[in-house]
Amino acid sequence: MRLPIQAPQALMVAFAQRPEWSSSSRFVIAMTAAVVSLSNLWRLPYLLSDYGAGAFLLVYVTALLSMGLPLLSGQLLMARGTRADVPGVIAAWTRNAPHSRLWIWSGYLAVVGAGMLLAAYSVVAAWSLAYSLRGVTGMLDGSSVSAASAQFVTFARDSERGFGWLLLFFGLIVATAAHGLRRGVEPVMRTLAFCMLMALTALVVSAAMHARADDALYAIFAVDFAALGWRGVFEALYQAFFTLSLGTGVVVCFGSYLPSNTPVVRFSLLILGVDLAVSLACAFMLAVFVGPSEADLDVGIQSLFETLPVAMAGDWQAPIMFVLVALVSLSTAIGLFEPVVQLVQQRSGYTRLRATLYSGLVLALLGMAALLSFGVLDRVTLCGYNLFGWLMLITAQLIGPLTGLLLCILLGRVLARKRLVDAWQHAGGYSRATGFAVWHALLRYPTRIVLVLVLAYALGALRLIEMVWFP
Repeated sequence: MRLPIQAPQALMVAFAQRPEWSSSSRFVIAMTAAVVSLSNLWRLPYLLSDYGAGAFLLVYVTALLSMGLPLLSGQLLMARGTRADVPGVIAAWTRNAPHSRLWIWSGYLAVVGAGMLLAAYSVVAAWSLAYSLRGVTGMLDGSSVSAASAQFVTFARDSERGFGWLLLFFGLIVATAAHGLRRGVEPVMRTLAFCMLMALTALVVSAAMHARADDALYAIFAVDFAALGWRGVFEALYQAFFTLSLGTGVVVCFGSYLPSNTPVVRFSLLILGVDLAVSLACAFMLAVFVGPSEADLDVGIQSLFETLPVAMAGDWQAPIMFVLVALVSLSTAIGLFEPVVQLVQQRSGYTRLRATLYSGLVLALLGMAALLSFGVLDRVTLCGYNLFGWLMLITAQLIGPLTGLLLCILLGRVLARKRLVDAWQHAGGYSRATGFAVWHALLRYPTRIVLVLVLAYALGALRLIEMVWFP
């Protein structure tokens, strides 16, 4: 069925009674919990170890400030006070812009991408829930990498058991979303954030007291530009974009519940800082515990369930680590689920409960199909990718970067400068002309260029260049 595109005025009237965050601090907590993902726990530590540590970190932090911060604050600037879903936020800003319908459909694309990513992510989340229980009960085989790998493959192929964990996972996020913002999403995200903080603190403190702590710090911050290379630069740009969920509609969705006078730059800096701190804490922790083991870090998510049981075998940190993985999976999933529920509720007129149940059912069915990619459907592939691989490829490497680029162009090139200046004047202490000029210039040039490079890299442009020039 074709979703209607409502007029911005009608949207504002229809959504006037939507709730807001109970406080700005709770928004920051929920937003941070939503953007901190398994990418922070696993992918960034791997990239640091593989691409020159401190050299990679310099490029990564530069990308966060020059691309992540302007786009994050820009999305919050657009969304705050609108009380609309993602397409509705864009509609409210583009009613006089050229090709307004095209820009509105980019909002739908972001929400569809969030739903597809959640369906694929639910498979990993189901594994993390199962492994958290196995870690607590001591059922993980950490005798060797081959034994841990065999245990994981056996579990991943057991579709019947996997369905149970996947349904439990969707039951948790559906129950959270069904209670709405104030009674569901906000308190659950706050609780998850507190539990994640406690688990991460325990792990980092134990790592700091370890004999390898000094070596681990050197491994993270030692600058080695020779190991960085062009691929390391592109990976840093991609990671800076991916870690903040800038192409999934989560920022716009959560930001729409903010008051219209929210200091978006200050909040963006805080979210960015916490996200970076969590990533570095995880990198330090893994460098301590995984560094001296026979298990090596690997970019594949599967290695998360194969390396940690070996690296932390027999230690009390192992079950806490897998509990942390499960908590992060749940918080990320709740963030991805909210834009989908918000869109279905507001465009269909359903109650919050019905919109949540219908959205959860559709995504659970898609998640089950993705789960079967590792079981009875493991030989059903297209161009070498199974369904799970295609979901990740389409969302993480196409829809996400493309949506982020479209929003950047919208903010930096399409929207009227005067209207952006008026909105900027309510940004909480950042109303000076110089501040706006710097922010807008970052969106028009470095941010847009970086996003073009991210999209090109995600689509395999660097591999193509390497094939042509370095056969």
